Amino acid sequence: MSTQPTDYSALRFWFDAGQYGLTLAIGAYVWLGSRFNAKTREVKGVHQEVSVIAERVTKLETNMAHALSHEDLAAVYDRINDVAEEVAGLSGKMDGVKGTVEMIQEYLLNDGCKR
Repeated sequence: MSTQPTDYSALRFWFDAGQYGLTLAIGAYVWLGSRFNAKTREVKGVHQEVSVIAERVTKLETNMAHALSHEDLAAVYDRINDVAEEVAGLSGKMDGVKGTVEMIQEYLLNDGCKR
């Protein structure tokens, strides 16, 4: 009986190939898992930003509901115009009063001292 040593080189090759394939599979799993986690974090961040923007839009809409409308502003402008007309009328009257006061002052300064 001849006993030849068993050649394990083929077995060693397939074991190394399986180990390499398993390492590649684990690497792919870790890479895909980290990408999934990154995407999940990114989606959560976007969701938080959208929530903040939605709150801001709600506040703006609420504030705009209380803002003056064009009709309200038209009424304010009409009232301002009325006040401006009254001030212009008073200005004209004050010009008349000013002229009268100047005449009285001139009379008192010139003719009033002669008496």
